[in-house]
Amino acid sequence: MEKKFEYRGDLAATPLAEILATIHRYRVAGIMSVSREGRLRRIHLDEGLVIFATSNEKEVSLGMYLLKRGILTPELAREADARRARDGTRLGQVLLQMGVMTPEELNRAIFEQMREILWGAFNWESGEVVFELGNRRSGEPVRIDLPIAEVIVEGIRRAADVRHLIQRLGNAATLLEKTHGALPSFFSAEEARFYEQVDGKTPLQILCGRGPGNVTENARLLYAFFCLGFLRPAAAPGVRRLHWKTEGGSLG
Repeated sequence: MEKKFEYRGDLAATPLAEILATIHRYRVAGIMSVSREGRLRRIHLDEGLVIFATSNEKEVSLGMYLLKRGILTPELAREADARRARDGTRLGQVLLQMGVMTPEELNRAIFEQMREILWGAFNWESGEVVFELGNRRSGEPVRIDLPIAEVIVEGIRRAADVRHLIQRLGNAATLLEKTHGALPSFFSAEEARFYEQVDGKTPLQILCGRGPGNVTENARLLYAFFCLGFLRPAAAPGVRRLHWKTEGGSLG
């Protein structure tokens, strides 16, 4: 039997945004599983897109999503769950049969629920990441189809603890330099101008005060540029930068 390619990572060592960016650079399809303490989130990737997201956590389930937004009452939720368990069908199908939601309303709810699963994973500071190459999820009625680069940036914007991310860039005195290429079009003109201020001479702390938002927002933006490969810590004067090549199946 042919062995499937797997990449394994540790969120305590490398944040999800960087792991996802590395996988994206290889332009491969597969499933990223993020797990900790029995909790599991799966992010399905294909053709440069996040196409689907699932979780075994009750608090981010479709039923809980609908309850939180008042779409389901506790009584309806209990009835639907009982029918689901009895008939062995998905909750969404049960809700359609009950006439609680239209197909369009259900699809919108599933779309937003998957986005919550996705964004929430960026807040995990510990856990194991396993990426399996080539496993694709097909036949689902709802796909989120979000470009991976945009997912990375939005996940960084929404992450609760920005300090944990910014430490990946260095300290207050760290100098950053641009790499190459133009920024993707989803960055605003103001954000692009901020990127152009990265000159390899301005310390990180000062640079964070020059962007289009507040210091925290600017720091998030710099980290997003870093994850997408548009900037890096500047080499010390007189130090030659080394370029490493990987062999085998490593994505690191």
